[in-house]
Amino acid sequence: MIASTSGSPSGWNTTRLTTLAEVLEVLLDLKGRRWLCRGQPVAFGNLQPGIDRALVGRPRLEKLDFERSSIDFLRQTVRYYAAPGERHAMSDDFVALMVLQHYGFRTRLLDWSGSAYVAAHFAVTDESLDHETSDAELWSFDEPQYEIAGREQWDKWPETKNSNGQFDAGLTAFLVDEPPDWVIAAFYSTDEFPRQFAQNGAYTVTARFERDHADALQNLFGSESVDHCRRYVIDHALKPELRRTLRESHGIWRGSLFPDTAGAVATAALVLERQFKIRSTVKRGP
Repeated sequence: MIASTSGSPSGWNTTRLTTLAEVLEVLLDLKGRRWLCRGQPVAFGNLQPGIDRALVGRPRLEKLDFERSSIDFLRQTVRYYAAPGERHAMSDDFVALMVLQHYGFRTRLLDWSGSAYVAAHFAVTDESLDHETSDAELWSFDEPQYEIAGREQWDKWPETKNSNGQFDAGLTAFLVDEPPDWVIAAFYSTDEFPRQFAQNGAYTVTARFERDHADALQNLFGSESVDHCRRYVIDHALKPELRRTLRESHGIWRGSLFPDTAGAVATAALVLERQFKIRSTVKRGP
């Protein structure tokens, strides 16, 4: 029996999970529903992007400058050696932000996964071990229903549509003046990016900065958000057991989610640092 549901700081209904059986029941249910999921190793109660945490309170123009500088720097430095799946970042600003976000850069995006099991891994795996005694959280929302509600929001703002009547994020996302308050969810557009493919990665993006993505999604779903948005708090005592179960029963661990040379080296460093009790200084990834 899953624990009772109550309100959370974000306004999403929250269920506390205190046994491994409860967690596995939820993960199986989410898999069948085809919901997008995000795991966080601490129960923050909000979904704040990295750029807003780093540049909290800074004006929109400064954050736009930070974004543009990061995109330009990415293109200048990887132009000649980007992997095939990363080359879309050379011409599409949002793809560039996706690549930056995936490698741990601070952007307005948040990482999600089409796999509840992958999201659960990131919820219970804090490689620094700083949050091993903190409860984790698993956020999830109804991706099929999002596809309906997401399309409906564009009718509110004709300025978000191109000449073909299709939504174009670039028309309003980078405006200096405050843009329409939209939120989108998107998968990466290619399977030639091994990490993205392994993690079944997706992203949420808002036009405005200082926008809690939990609030934005709840606002998108409106009065029906109670049926389409769920947050689960995972008791910290379950973290070691759940990590073991995800690896042994589902093949999900750091090595399977970062299937490239950089990922393999970082994974080896992590394993050996712990084995030989070396304080870690290696960048772990997102």
